[in-house]
Amino acid sequence: MKFGKTFETHLTIEWRQQYMRYTELNALIRQGVEGAPRSESSRSYETHAYFKAFEEAFFNELQNELSRVNNFFLEKLAEARRKNGTLKLQLLAEVRAPGHEASTGSLSPPEAPGSARSRRNRIRNASNRKLMTQRQLRNSYAEFYLSLVLLQNFQSLNETGFRKICKKYDKYLKSLMGNEWFHRNVGPAAFTDGRTLQGLLVEVEDLYTHYLAGGDRAKAMTKLRVPPLGEPTAPSLVFRAGLALGMFLMLAMATIISYWKRQPSQANLVAFMHLYRGPFAWVIFNFFMAANVAGWQRAGVNHILIFEIDPRSHLQPATFLEIACTFGILWSLSILGFLFHDLIRVADPFVFPLALILIFLLLLINPLPILNWPARWWTIRLVGRVIAAPFYYVGFADFWMGDQMNSLVICMADSYYIVRFYASCWLRYAEVAFCFKEDMFVPISRCLPAWFRFAQCFRRFRDSGSKSVDYLINAGKYSTTFFVVFFSTMRMHTESGYSNTFRNPYTWLFIASYIVSTLYCYLWDIIKDFGLFRIFKGEHMFLREKLVYPQSFYYFAIIENLVLRSYWAFEFLALHHNLITPYNAKTLGSIFEITRRFIWNYIRLENEHLYNCGNFRATRDIHLARLNPRQERMLEDMMDESDGVTNRRKRTDQRTRLGKEYF
Repeated sequence: MKFGKTFETHLTIEWRQQYMRYTELNALIRQGVEGAPRSESSRSYETHAYFKAFEEAFFNELQNELSRVNNFFLEKLAEARRKNGTLKLQLLAEVRAPGHEASTGSLSPPEAPGSARSRRNRIRNASNRKLMTQRQLRNSYAEFYLSLVLLQNFQSLNETGFRKICKKYDKYLKSLMGNEWFHRNVGPAAFTDGRTLQGLLVEVEDLYTHYLAGGDRAKAMTKLRVPPLGEPTAPSLVFRAGLALGMFLMLAMATIISYWKRQPSQANLVAFMHLYRGPFAWVIFNFFMAANVAGWQRAGVNHILIFEIDPRSHLQPATFLEIACTFGILWSLSILGFLFHDLIRVADPFVFPLALILIFLLLLINPLPILNWPARWWTIRLVGRVIAAPFYYVGFADFWMGDQMNSLVICMADSYYIVRFYASCWLRYAEVAFCFKEDMFVPISRCLPAWFRFAQCFRRFRDSGSKSVDYLINAGKYSTTFFVVFFSTMRMHTESGYSNTFRNPYTWLFIASYIVSTLYCYLWDIIKDFGLFRIFKGEHMFLREKLVYPQSFYYFAIIENLVLRSYWAFEFLALHHNLITPYNAKTLGSIFEITRRFIWNYIRLENEHLYNCGNFRATRDIHLARLNPRQERMLEDMMDESDGVTNRRKRTDQRTRLGKEYF
């Protein structure tokens, strides 16, 4: 693989603007060679003057690149040193807290129980316990270690890039100036000195091993170690995903043919359709999610950082595909069991939908550390935070999950039907269709996802320091769903009292509320969530300055979002003219909404990714507790040390300890 490709593959995307522009410099060298005057048609002094001018321009450009790289590295290194000092103080507070058992003995001299120093320490420890728990320290140190690894990668890539570009200059220009410039400028540059950074890495490893891993270095490195950048997907994982996809496609074809040849009895048809529609929507959603993750990864959108997932345990796109196929296989097998229940001597076909739901739930909430437990726990915790929205701080992943649930309203409503059917109707009524009549809880289930986001917006407004009105405007967007559902329900219950649906006042209120909701949500999607319509002329008209995907994709998304959001108008007219059944209309609408969310996910995360790039945010935020005045003075002393870390040159086999001067 050429170095230019390696460079692009391994760079930290959020810092892209701070890396040396290897591709542009390479192109500049080629332009210089191609633009040189022909020796046979020009005089020697003209050729010499051309190359002299090009040499000056090229190395001026190279010097600018070096200055930018060096300044960014020094800024990040200073930030890392301060974080390291703060984390050491937080670790000190945790170590000195009552009940802590150091792995190799006490860190400070014993104190008399009644001494003044002991009393002061008890008071100080009581306040320190409010700072950071050991679990928070572990997570913070793991994230800090990742930031150091990324900075080390930044250092290595740029140094190699400068060396390669100087060699390329000498090769194409038949010169020695590139090598001379490299040794004169890059060699002594601060960013090429890796001793301080390496010292920080070793110190973090030692402190984590000694105080947070009970002296077990293997355990510590398992938590700290970062997977290699650009690591390809394991062939075994690709094979499993391909095998699962093939099995699903064959079973899906068998299911379609079987349903065509052997439909359920008329008495069971309504129940069959409602019991399997929700899981079907869930299967489609999972396939789209697999495509989303693959698309984000291909485009360089760092969804792992955006969702604040541990990069050491994130799922590959192939894993998402395998999960989606597994759900699809189970769904297909359940339907086949329902259709052929008499041939396999199962008296009641409704045990198959019940088994499907129970297996789905078991695969999700199984507490055993198997089957991608970290990802499953992340999902469970996120859904729990969405449901309890008013009581927890809301992050990006929380309201993203809330938005996904808003596109799975059909799953929410069908989940209620399933619970009601098996809890109160199964084996009790001969006419199972009775169990799927809409009652007062169906509109409530349709409002729940909007309520979750509505509550999240108010929580964000409460927690934000700026008290931005945008949160309230966003809450207003979700409140329109309440009016749509209310007027839709009232229209349905009063329809029989009017000879024509357009004589019903609730019909007009329903239409008006849906128009307002559609326009409100559409404008918010395009302007706020997508960040478009920032430029009104030029190449990126109606878009924004920075784009990750092809330009045509954004124009497609602008139109597609409005068309799919307006599906309700087609549904209303089609039902009014009896062109489609209500069940089919709702099913088609749910598929369109999941598809709209699929496209939305691409641009929404891209917009968040560009925000992270603008702030050079490449790792999760490390939430450090406020230091007291004494700790601030201690931190200043640490920062005033010659290199900011423990002197490694005198270190033999001893591991780093928190020095006594910090106690």
